[in-house]
Amino acid sequence: MEIFKWENLSKNDLERHYNPRVAVPNAQDYIDDFIERSDDARKNINGSYDIRYGDKPKQTLDLHLPQNEKNPPLLVYIHGGYWRAIDKNDHSFVTLPYLKQGIAVCNLNYDLCPSVTLDEIVNEIVEAFQFIKNKSYDWQTSGIFLIGHSAGAHLAAELLGRPFFDKETEGSKVKGAILLSGIYEPEVVLGLDVNEDIRLNDKIASDCNVMRKPPLTKSPIMVLVGGDEPEGWIDQSRRYSEVCRNQNPSLDFQIIDGANHFSLLDHAMNSDYKLNKKIIDFIKELD
Repeated sequence: MEIFKWENLSKNDLERHYNPRVAVPNAQDYIDDFIERSDDARKNINGSYDIRYGDKPKQTLDLHLPQNEKNPPLLVYIHGGYWRAIDKNDHSFVTLPYLKQGIAVCNLNYDLCPSVTLDEIVNEIVEAFQFIKNKSYDWQTSGIFLIGHSAGAHLAAELLGRPFFDKETEGSKVKGAILLSGIYEPEVVLGLDVNEDIRLNDKIASDCNVMRKPPLTKSPIMVLVGGDEPEGWIDQSRRYSEVCRNQNPSLDFQIIDGANHFSLLDHAMNSDYKLNKKIIDFIKELD
């Protein structure tokens, strides 16, 4: 497999390949739409909001349980924003198609750079994951699925690469993971303008590189990326999928035609799209 040589790119090309807001000029329109739909969603669904899983300001999560479902699968959503932006409240809309299908949804928040460093964010996500696993019986779930978008896919991959999976019970078992358009090699960020906020250094970028942390779970993993994304960004998902496949044969890598970095999230979270049905089927078949 030929590796995309991001190290040889000019500054402008590096931004084009690895800064989604540059690659998608109307990115803010997508984000504004997600925020508006999330505001509407919170008016029409019941949930337990701002459950605290840690002491830092943004260490909270929202839990939505489907009505009249005993022991539903729990889908844990980790938002993107290049570890420096966005909030769980901007993504409440992701719950809607899954609740209708009897799937519980947990929407995670975490502190953002530059208030914290990337390795501290990873530790927060680990703390959230352990909290959720410990609460699985209180919430009467049949098992846990992870889903992350962009930087959230990286954080989900950090969880997959850690030794959490030897002593799972049915209720706390990670049954599968869906990684949407992730950034898996933080070293590429060192040359981007966004690093003024993220403040990565060589050590943190290397420590948080999940290309060198194969998944330790044997549960199935979906790695998805938009076909309209830049070649360099697609290469991140392609290469991480090979890391996964070497350890986990239950790996499904797909490039979704007609989807850019932001519309891919809509494909996954809107029942009008085939990808949403595919993810729901993936969860139900494993539950």
